[in-house]
Amino acid sequence: MERFGQEKTRIVEGENGGKNLEVKMAGKTFVLPFKLISGRMVGFLDISGQVSLIEAAAEELTEKLLNSGVEFDTILNPVAKSNALAHAIALRWSKAKGVELERTAVARKSTGGARVEATYRSVTTPKDQTISLTDDDVEFLQGKRILLLDDVYGGGGTTGALQELARKAGAEIAAHAVISVEAGVTLPENLYHLFELPVLEV
Repeated sequence: MERFGQEKTRIVEGENGGKNLEVKMAGKTFVLPFKLISGRMVGFLDISGQVSLIEAAAEELTEKLLNSGVEFDTILNPVAKSNALAHAIALRWSKAKGVELERTAVARKSTGGARVEATYRSVTTPKDQTISLTDDDVEFLQGKRILLLDDVYGGGGTTGALQELARKAGAEIAAHAVISVEAGVTLPENLYHLFELPVLEV
């Protein structure tokens, strides 16, 4: 089974008879595993510590956003895996636009009680989680056009929480970008992504 074209992926045989997902970004090839999540075997992307993958994804996402004509003043992403991706895109965006994007905002995990917070449930963590903005980030985001950024779009829980934080902070959402989307999910408008994570029969 192969999935080439815009997604630039194909499913290949791995060790011990398993399957992997080959992904091509910025002229490099990356191999992702399949993992059982919520009863489904899904292509699994974990960008933690993956410098080369993050740089390649940032290169292609920035190019896609520039070509689309999207304009934003800063980035809002959830802690912590997407921090490095936000940093890499911010540097490229600043260079391309000739205007330094010197600060981004991070939605941090919270135990409740913050001035601006949102609760959600993600596909990989089936329990309620709360994320919030610091007071400084709330003031910083007010009136700004922002790019919502994450690594993967699946069930939409994290996205909904980020949208709620942005609304409560008085920011305008310019677009939403992720590296990959889970196959079969309904995508929101203004979502930019690079490839799809297939789901295999168990």
